[in-house]
Formats: sequence, C-alpha cells, structure tokens
Amino acid sequence: MISQKATILCVYEILKKYSDENHILSAETVKEKLKAIYDVDMERRAIYRNIEALRGMGIDIEGYQDNREGYYLIDRQFEPSEIRLLCDAVAASDIIKEETSKEVIAKLINTQSVFQGRMLQKTVYVKNREKVLNKQLFYNIDTLNIAINQGCKISVSLLEYNLEMELEEAEGGAIVISPYATMWASGNYYLLAKQENTDDLTHYRIDHLKDISILERGVDMVFGGINPTQYAERFILQNGEYIERYDIECEKDLWNELAEKFGNSLTVIRTQKDRISVKIKCIPSVMREWILAHCDKCEVIGPRHFRDDIQKAVMEAYKKYW
Repeated sequence: MISQKATILCVYEILKKYSDENHILSAETVKEKLKAIYDVDMERRAIYRNIEALRGMGIDIEGYQDNREGYYLIDRQFEPSEIRLLCDAVAASDIIKEETSKEVIAKLINTQSVFQGRMLQKTVYVKNREKVLNKQLFYNIDTLNIAINQGCKISVSLLEYNLEMELEEAEGGAIVISPYATMWASGNYYLLAKQENTDDLTHYRIDHLKDISILERGVDMVFGGINPTQYAERFILQNGEYIERYDIECEKDLWNELAEKFGNSLTVIRTQKDRISVKIKCIPSVMREWILAHCDKCEVIGPRHFRDDIQKAVMEAYKKYW
C-alpha cells in the first residue's frame, strides 16, 4: 500500500509516462490511472493540490488555464530529438556490447512519454555485430577515475591480441603506471599515463587493461603539466605525425569527395574549366592514402618532398602489378 505522502510521486510518474503536448490528461484520467496502476484513490481536489505542489518544486506542467483541456508534463531532462541522437550514438558504438546497448537505449527512451517512446523505438536500432571484447571496460573506467582523483599509482596487466583475435595477457606481467586522465578519441577510451621509471607520457586502450589495482603511492609529477586534449590530438588522432600543408590539383568531379574528406582544412586556390587547385592541411599518412587512391585524377604540386615520395610510391605500385 502506497503511503499518502508518496502519492505526489505517483501523480508525477503518470504525467511523465502518459502525457506530452499531443497527449493531454484530464484530472479524471489522472484519477483513473492512479487507481489502475497504483491502487490509489484520490479526489480531484487532491490531484489539483499535488500538481500545484509539483509546480512549486520547479516542475513545468501545463494545465487547464493554459490549454482548456488538461495537464501534461513540459519539463523533461531531454527532448525527443536529443534522445534520438543519444540512442543512435549508443547503438553505433563499437565499445558497447549489444546487450548493454539495448539496456542503455531502454533507459534513455524511458525518459520520454510512452507515446514518444513508441516513435523512438521505430527508428532506433542496435546493429547486430560484434562489440567490445573486454566486458570490464566500464569497471576499468570507474577504477581509473578513482585512482586519478586520489592521485594514486596503479598496478595493471596489459592485454594483446593473439592469432585467434582473442585478448590475452601480454608477457612481462603487471606494470606500475601513473594515471593522469581518461580520454575518448578515435572511437575508443584511452588512459593517459606514464609507466614507472620512464620519462615519457604514453596511452593505453582502456579495454585492453586487466586487473587494475590502486596503490598507496602518489603519481609521478610531470614537468610542464599535462594537456590531455593536445596529447590526444597529436598522438592518437594524428598518430604522432605533424600537420603539413599540401597543394593539390585534381579533376573537378572529385570536388565533393575532397570536401567530404577534408572539410574545413581545405581551401580552393583557383578553378579552371575541368580542374581545380586546392590547399589542404592534414597529416602525411592521410594525404598519401588519398593521393594513391586517386592518382589518375590528382597531381601533387607541393611540397616537393611529398610529391617526390608519391611519385616513387606510384612507380613501385605499377612495377608490382604490371
């Protein structure tokens, strides 16, 4: 039996689950649902009082004085469009296994009314493909964040793939590292850290860590400080390469592909009848991959050292296949 003091929560849950701007509830409907769902008998005046009390707590509820129809909950943590975006991101994530994806999506959809939830369920899906292999990912993140907040070193074993594409413990046993930050980059979670008795910062895939133990030893200080964003940009997203500027001339029918690939890092220099010249800022490996894939329609104008490298690579490819 629900206590009288808790019935206000029942009213709120009914408004949260069964009302939105397209599904307005009368006081009589709220009363019927209270009885059917919670076995609570409540007079209309008590319903009015509870709704006013919810409003007094800062919950935005539209009522008769606004629409002449009834009540519905305006104030929600997320808009349906935001929930759709979050659900799609969870469904597409390679680091969340399918079962967990479904559980998280269900929780997100549950923040909406049942009617909005039904529409979301028609469009949200989880791809049936293999997800992250290490089930300890989220436990690892929690443990690492505790160690980081406490400023403690950790002992950890590293995992690596064997020839059967299974993660197994790397040779050498556990290592001791100083953890500084957890980061999301290039589709994976990473730990920015420094191994004990070394000087350089490094990073580890968090789903490739095992048996993390927090030690009662303070982390090593890093001279000059740490900027996780700059580190991830340079050593994870750019694979340790420096960004360079390239002058490219290509056929105009490649323009949309160029714009899609390089976006704001691309600047048009000049256009001719059938060709276009552009400047592109990116790392060498990305540009090398692009040029080799379109070498019949593109020409590298500069820098000269890169142009010479591409010409050698193209000649070697032709020798290999002809």
